[in-house]
Amino acid sequence: MESLAQAAPKAPLRYGCLLFANGVNPHEWNASGEGASMKLSRSLKPLEDLKQHITVLKDLHVFNNTSGPHWPLFSNYLSGAQFKETLIPEGGESIDQRIARHTGRETPVPSLVLAVEPAESGLRGGVPSVYYGTVSWSSKNTPIAPEVYPRAVFDRLFDTSGLLRDKSVLDAVLSQSKDLRKGLAGQDQQKLDEFMTSVRDLETRIARATKEERLEGWRPSLAKPDMERPAAELPQDVREHMRMMLDLILLAWRMDKTRVATLLFNRDVSHMKFGFLDGVLNDQLHGISHHKEDPKKLASYQRINQFHVEQLAYLMGRMKQIDEGVGTTMLDNVMLQFGSNMFNGDSHDGRNLPMILAGHGGGSIAGGRVIDTSAKSEDQQRACNLYLGIALRMGLKLDRFGDSTAPLPLA
Repeated sequence: MESLAQAAPKAPLRYGCLLFANGVNPHEWNASGEGASMKLSRSLKPLEDLKQHITVLKDLHVFNNTSGPHWPLFSNYLSGAQFKETLIPEGGESIDQRIARHTGRETPVPSLVLAVEPAESGLRGGVPSVYYGTVSWSSKNTPIAPEVYPRAVFDRLFDTSGLLRDKSVLDAVLSQSKDLRKGLAGQDQQKLDEFMTSVRDLETRIARATKEERLEGWRPSLAKPDMERPAAELPQDVREHMRMMLDLILLAWRMDKTRVATLLFNRDVSHMKFGFLDGVLNDQLHGISHHKEDPKKLASYQRINQFHVEQLAYLMGRMKQIDEGVGTTMLDNVMLQFGSNMFNGDSHDGRNLPMILAGHGGGSIAGGRVIDTSAKSEDQQRACNLYLGIALRMGLKLDRFGDSTAPLPLA
């Protein structure tokens, strides 16, 4: 007879991506060995007590773009798309949004797309500046501008008044569409049907968000928000801003408001300064990343990298404390991708992406090891192979994603 523990419903899987810009000090980013004997370089030391929960990935890259100017190495980080130098954004659907289209049917909010450093507007370097400010794309021509205001994120998760207003609009649209359809030709009827399908999906999400009833199955570990609504203005302290965004992701996952989240700590060609860290030059991150092997810049670069790793360690530590039943914690039920869009920022080297996968994917990822693809073929070094493997674990039925050739083995 099946035990109660075996019969108990399991927590859902979540996917997240935390990205910092402008690469790493290449002399201080490394991992070797596995299990308790895994050795972490100085920049990765904040993960020492959590190393059994991480998989360090080596020599993966966004295959089509492994060097060159900044923008092709950033916005396609989660899509593998070959970007074009056009005035109208043109890229490719990112893996977070592909997953969100699947998991978003079960949650009030399909995904969170967040950032700490605000995006720029207009053009930069002859291309839309959004290329430097987002990695999330809902379609080939639809980049998603990240939200930087913590209050706006909180309200999206918990303020349903706007959704109720939207529902009345949707009711009118659905009613009028029935009369409109009668006078349309076949092809136009098909286009209308496609539009109305998206409207009905939105209607379903509104109903779910405003009702929030769970009659059976797994229940979230938190029923009401355990943090206050953030202030209206942007936090002026980078440390406070980053932690607040991480706490909002955690809150959304604990309450099952969404199962997908991305957070950009900095936009590409970052103007962010880290002079609040001991011994760090009070210069812009982008300038420090172009170190030219200058010892002072390299030391600052390393400390900034370590600071970003500390944010990952903070979130992992919080997730590890959250009991989700059946002997698991939230850290067991997540795949959290962390890293940067290039290796050595001084040379814009995008071949060996500094990348860590935290969490255990519902028990399908062991952790405490290094996966090194440097001796593999080019086809086996594509970052989209990783994304395909993650998508399959999230329940999607895909043969490929982007330029993937096969799922990256993670078990």
